[in-house]
Amino acid sequence: MIYSHSPLLDGWGRELEVSDRCDYVFVNGKEMKGKVNVVLHFTYQHLSAPLEMTVWVPRLPLQIEVSDTELNQIKGWRIPIVSNKRPARDSDDEDEDERKGRGCTLQYQHAMVRVLTQFVAEPSDPGGQTAYLLGSDWQVDITELVRDSMQVEEPRIAKLQDGQMLVGQELGMTTLQILSPLSDAILAEKTVTVLDEKVTITDLGVQLVTGLSLSLQLSPGSNKAIFATAVAQEILQTPKQVRGQLGNDIS
Repeated sequence: MIYSHSPLLDGWGRELEVSDRCDYVFVNGKEMKGKVNVVLHFTYQHLSAPLEMTVWVPRLPLQIEVSDTELNQIKGWRIPIVSNKRPARDSDDEDEDERKGRGCTLQYQHAMVRVLTQFVAEPSDPGGQTAYLLGSDWQVDITELVRDSMQVEEPRIAKLQDGQMLVGQELGMTTLQILSPLSDAILAEKTVTVLDEKVTITDLGVQLVTGLSLSLQLSPGSNKAIFATAVAQEILQTPKQVRGQLGNDIS
């Protein structure tokens, strides 16, 4: 038999659930708060043993980071509109510029989206300090975990691609929101504006990557974190190196 108990609660704790077969413990997503020193008691006949665990929960509201909250129209850049409808025949007196622009739409800037939060747990003793996963100055990127819960309030103004790219559609202001999968609550929101002020592309950059190296080291601020540093190599080391890599990519 397995059951859980928290020193701060009267009766049974609800930070951890126990499966019907008592073969694992879990959190079900409905927890309102985390807790340190949640005790699991394992019993079999006259034998018993305790196990202390910590339950971490994300701090609300979540933090949405957008690389640019103002998306401008890109001057001189139009993208074709994909349509299955056959275009109507042009009239003779139609303006030449209008005929050339038919089937295209304006292109607006894109912005990267990230969702961050801190994972916290309440202290086991009244008056104690809140515990932070890794530390109070650490935040966790949970974009992949909440991408299916993100939406744009006005999709005609901006749209979200692959849960990580915000694309302007037409002029206006809208809100990027993260909705709770368990209720209608809004866990985070960020205002984004699409402007008619035009910007111009002045430079394009290309980086040649011939290889990658990865180094790992312990974080000086927390012994529970590891820094991973990736370095790109830009020098061709062997003949036909790029050709071989392209061939592997195609296959």
